[in-house]
Amino acid sequence: MFRNPSQNYGYLNARLRARLNSFVPAQELFRLSRGTVRDLELFLIDSAYAESYRAKLVSLEASPLSRIELAVSLGSAEKIRDTLRLAQGEARELLKVVTTRSDLHNARLVLRGLSLGRDPSRNPAWHGYGELEPGFFEVVWKTGSILEAREKCLANGNPLALALGEALEAKQKGETLPISERLLLVRFLAYLQGLFRKIGGKGSGTALEVMGRMVDLWNIGIWLRKKRGNMEGAVAFLPYGKWVPLARLESAVSVRPLVEGTPWIREIKPEVLEAGSPMALQGEFNIAFWKWQSFLYRRDLLGCEVAISYLARLLLEWQNLNILAVGLALGHSASEISRRIIDVLGGENRQ
Repeated sequence: MFRNPSQNYGYLNARLRARLNSFVPAQELFRLSRGTVRDLELFLIDSAYAESYRAKLVSLEASPLSRIELAVSLGSAEKIRDTLRLAQGEARELLKVVTTRSDLHNARLVLRGLSLGRDPSRNPAWHGYGELEPGFFEVVWKTGSILEAREKCLANGNPLALALGEALEAKQKGETLPISERLLLVRFLAYLQGLFRKIGGKGSGTALEVMGRMVDLWNIGIWLRKKRGNMEGAVAFLPYGKWVPLARLESAVSVRPLVEGTPWIREIKPEVLEAGSPMALQGEFNIAFWKWQSFLYRRDLLGCEVAISYLARLLLEWQNLNILAVGLALGHSASEISRRIIDVLGGENRQ
């Protein structure tokens, strides 16, 4: 429909900017945290997730928590797919920096299931907004062996399916699951790196930065686990990071020199940076990444940044609603649930 990228971005961004006020306000999430699972169900019935939630009400699924999780998952995936239907050409390709997170999630489920054992008759909760259809992962999940699963990946031919095939081959040859998962990640990242560099231009630079910051976050997590002594085996850091080079990851003895001189140090609370526990630090870096993505549109209202920000907000809302549902189902206090909800707008009154 749009051969000129600027035409597509103009149409796409106008549609998405009109939706930026459609997210569930953080204050509403904090209010719901003081209620019950039933209150959350009633809220969803009158929300943008109403259609998918009503579909789950008539299913055989008896657990309210499972109904909520499935409804939010289906509703969020449909919103993302609707956004992708609006994108054309360059915009659609650059949005793979977000959509391939679905493929990676599904591929890791398959790899772990085939490595550790799974029930082929019961499908896991696939994410349904990626480049590969959930049906592909379902077929691979139900195969009788890793060898057969590899053949399904080769027959598919998509670079992301081939990446899963390589990881399965590594596991079949005796590699540990962490090593096989690392290979999967590296192949995914190499594919995205090549794709975005081939596209070129400002939008490509933004997509590469999103990917690079995501790798930074993963590497910081590996670094923190190594410092705690919780790392299984000698798993190496991942390539393609943006701000935290591999040499610094190998040599840094504390968090400050690890992120000194990078944008990360400006986005982490000083008290957490200096004396925070590894868990608190991981949480702060995670929040910083969500906030940065959510406000990326301010960089360029006429580029791919608007769509990337919008999709990030959708994924964050999905995560927050799941945190709320699980917290209520497990009987956690309102303060504990609210503490875990990420409010990128910096909501003030949580009481």
